[in-house]
Amino acid sequence: MTREITIIQKFNAIKRVLENHSSTFDGKPNAIAFRDRFYSKSLELSNRLNNLVRPVNSFYAERKSQRENLQNQLKRMTEFGIMLAKGTQNSAMLAAFTRYKKMINTTSAKMMLQVAHDELSLINSQMAAAQALGLDSSFMDGFEEMLAGYQQAFNTTQNQLDVRRAERDAVNTLIKECNTILRFELDQFVRFNAPENQVLAKNFQRLRRVKRASSKSGNNMTSDITGTVSDTTTGLPVAGALVKIIEQGWSVTTDADGDFLFDELPAGHITLSCHAPGYEVPEIASFELGLNDHVVWNFKLKKLASGS
Repeated sequence: MTREITIIQKFNAIKRVLENHSSTFDGKPNAIAFRDRFYSKSLELSNRLNNLVRPVNSFYAERKSQRENLQNQLKRMTEFGIMLAKGTQNSAMLAAFTRYKKMINTTSAKMMLQVAHDELSLINSQMAAAQALGLDSSFMDGFEEMLAGYQQAFNTTQNQLDVRRAERDAVNTLIKECNTILRFELDQFVRFNAPENQVLAKNFQRLRRVKRASSKSGNNMTSDITGTVSDTTTGLPVAGALVKIIEQGWSVTTDADGDFLFDELPAGHITLSCHAPGYEVPEIASFELGLNDHVVWNFKLKKLASGS
């Protein structure tokens, strides 16, 4: 966000200079129109930037806490389900709960929700036998409430990430629109009126010269890379994998869902590597990242052979 904050600070400084010399626009309605359009767009830009100040990782904080609570209760539910299936001699139910027991510690958030709903359905189908084993309604009600809370947290996180991406796209569009107004209208207006308004011209042009050359590089929008690291055999997410952008030396660790994110990246060549304990090192990813680009790149890891 450093680049965007610097840009809006410069836009605000230009706005103050124009406001201090508002008389230059008197009697010139068309000039007032593009000046006010610049004011409006820079204000919208400032408001949208406020929505991007919050770090991406904070979106996962509440979900992480609820995930851990649900995971612990799901383990209890799974153990009970195995006991219930054995007691009712239900081989299909036993197979399902046994498989879920192996998945709980490594499954993705989305899969955990599916497992929880299926376990509820299975136990409800044998509720009389379950109650005879000591399962009371308060436990089931509490589990369903916890599941609903986690589902809401999951949906909220996904929505927040979608909104953040949309906000970043809007920010880049607004920056481009403000620069267009400056280049083709305000710059020309100030230069034309410079002989009669030398103080305005001096202060305005001083701000416009700040890092002016950098705009010619075309690198005025940032991009992001998201992805998931998973086990190629089971399809389950791999938490704690280290994903690195070799060119910048930046690295992140995948979360409990195997997800990773790099944002605010400049355009250019990107080389991604991935390492996880107990897995073979996959082939590096190499691609060109464009301006305002949103790349999804997933790694599928193969477990090391026993004894490796």
